[in-house]
Amino acid sequence: MKMKPEKWDGNAWMDRCAWCEQEIEEEQEVIGVGLKFSPGRALPEWAGTIQPLRLSATERTVAMIVVTKNSPAKRDGRDAIFQVCSDACAKKLSDALRLEADLGEVIDWEEPGG
Repeated sequence: MKMKPEKWDGNAWMDRCAWCEQEIEEEQEVIGVGLKFSPGRALPEWAGTIQPLRLSATERTVAMIVVTKNSPAKRDGRDAIFQVCSDACAKKLSDALRLEADLGEVIDWEEPGG
């Protein structure tokens, strides 16, 4: 089932791949693609929520999990994580992020596994 960005419900993304939107089974391994926001670009109220990130070049909206200030991901230098179901989806998402010229001032993304 494809998720419709105009009816955004962050909770609906808790068990879905941010790229292919397939449901992730409870015992299935997931991969995290992390990113860092440029200073002043994240809203404090986003912490601990799943926010939509529109990728214009690929005409997709992906689910971005914004980490809390005390989370292990934050301590590792990440401000947000994309949950994906496979290496293939991680690569496709990373490639799509790379195409987004207008995100250059908003995020500083990293390679999967980085």
